[in-house]
Formats: sequence, C-alpha cells, structure tokens
Amino acid sequence: MISVSAGIICREDGRILICRRGEGRSNAHLWEFPGGKQESGETPAACLIRELQEELQLPVSDAKELCTREEGGILFTFLTAKTAAEPVLTEHEACAFVTPREMLRYPFCPADTAVARELALSHPPLRCFLWDLDGTLMDTYPGMTAAFCKAAARFGIETDPRRVLTLMKIRLGHCCRVIGSEHGVHENTLLRAFREEEACIDPDLIQPLPGIPEALRALKRLGGRHYAVTHRSRESSWRYLEHAGLKALFDGGVFPEDGLPAKPAPDMILRLMAKHGLDPTECVMIGDRPLDIESGRAAGVIGCLLDTEGRFPDTPCDLRAASAQGLEKLLVPGRY
Repeated sequence: MISVSAGIICREDGRILICRRGEGRSNAHLWEFPGGKQESGETPAACLIRELQEELQLPVSDAKELCTREEGGILFTFLTAKTAAEPVLTEHEACAFVTPREMLRYPFCPADTAVARELALSHPPLRCFLWDLDGTLMDTYPGMTAAFCKAAARFGIETDPRRVLTLMKIRLGHCCRVIGSEHGVHENTLLRAFREEEACIDPDLIQPLPGIPEALRALKRLGGRHYAVTHRSRESSWRYLEHAGLKALFDGGVFPEDGLPAKPAPDMILRLMAKHGLDPTECVMIGDRPLDIESGRAAGVIGCLLDTEGRFPDTPCDLRAASAQGLEKLLVPGRY
C-alpha cells in the first residue's frame, strides 16, 4: 500500500496552510493539506519535512502525527507542524492560510475532507443548535400541502400538490403569491384560508423527521443547547414539539410573533443570540431550505442544509446532510 504524509501546517496565529491542486493532476482544483509519498524506510515526519521543502520551499518544525486514514487504497498520515515562513508555489496553483472554521467553505480532496471538517468543527466546537421547524425538525409538508390544496379549492382553484410543495419550499408567502396571482385571488386571502385549513390538521399526522429525535437527544447529552428559529407560530411550534415529546429538549426560540423580518434576513438569529448570550462561533443554523442557510450566514453563523429530497444540490453551504440519521456525527465529529 502507498503511504502518504499530509501536513496541517500552522502559523502562530492558528491559521492553517491549504493548497489547491493544479491542472492535469488527480483531484485538480481541489484543496488539500500539502505533502507527498513516503519513500522506503522514511518516517511520516521525515517525509513531510522533505516534501514541503521540495514542493513549497517551506521549512517546518515540531512535526507530530495526528491521525491516519485510508482512501482509495492509500494510507494517509496527517501530521501537525509549525512554520513562520511563506510557501513558494512550484506545483500547486494556489495556497492560503485560513482559520480552521474557514476550511468549511473550501472543496477538499476526498482524503482530506473529513480531517478538514473535524478540525473546522473543533475550533471551537459547536454547542448551540438553531433549528428550522417545517421540513427540518417536523415532517409538516405533507399536511401543509394538503391544507393549501383545500384552501385553494375554496376559490375554485385546482392545484398540483407537487407544484405546491415546490413553491412552499421557496416560501409559503411565495406559494400564495404565485398561485393567487394566477387565479385573481389576493395572496393574503389565500394565506388566511390556508391557516384555517392548517389549524385542522391532526397533530398525530405531524411527526419528526426520521433521525431527528435521536440527533436532538445525542447533542443534548453532549451539552448542546437547542433553539427553534421558525416562521411557524409560537403556539403551533411548541404544540407540535410537545406532541412529539421533544419540547423539553429546547432552551428557547424565536417566532413570527417577535415581529422580526423573516428569513433569509438575519434578524431572528441575531435576536436569539442576543437574548440567550450565544457565541456565534458556537452556533449552527440547520434548515431544509436555502433561506435558512442564507439567514445563518448573514448572522455570522455556519449553516447546515438538511436536504432530504435533494432539491438544492447547488446551494452553497458549510455542511450538508441527506438525512437526519447520524446528524450529530456531522455536527460534532470530534466527539464520536
């Protein structure tokens, strides 16, 4: 098996060196921790020191092994080391010194991705979990879609549930505006009818998304704090969570009744952090729509897109999950 050394090279200020692979190389234009193949009889540390000098003319000190992982039949040894010098590019097309958290916004080579993410989410670790409700915590969309179709039928409007869901995933107000304008019904009139129909939904039909209860409880056991950041009313949100046995896991929330601009504006998140004294670097906004991620970024916190249906593959986000199963391992990888 081929053995490779990869360096997590730190400056005194804690920033880490990452390099982008050049055209014509495997994983071209992706970022990596610099290093190279170990020669026969060479230790991982000796290999790293040699490779960094050859590729980047970069002297390093205090090289120490951090972890190993196998990827594509190659054994990678990741080592930490220190430098005060500037790299000189001879093989890579770019390099940067970044904070650990900033690494979430760079596309890394497959072998480096998990290590980069664990470093990023350990400096500091996430402790405050801000949750959207509809489609993230609770599977409300089937009931909401049916309620909207019933509301539209009051005005003689026939609707395709699949189209309704697609429009709702953008925003409920957008759905009311688009369909209402097509049929000469004011969006607020359609919204009021929808709210009336929604109030009749049997709470037993509103269940948590698979994996959400387990993730909430696992994160709570690790000392995490949960907050709701939702466009759903306070009464309805707590009712659904209480019915699912999850309300006691939450330390608070922010709701439309607080009179703040809706997501993707950052105001709801900013108010929540101010009220509860939360450190933005310890917070993550988790939601199923791009506007959740945009609101988190605007408020200065990272975002995790829970895209269970694969609707938003091109939405830029710091973290991405296709299901809630094992979500706690994605958010706090160093603790598992």
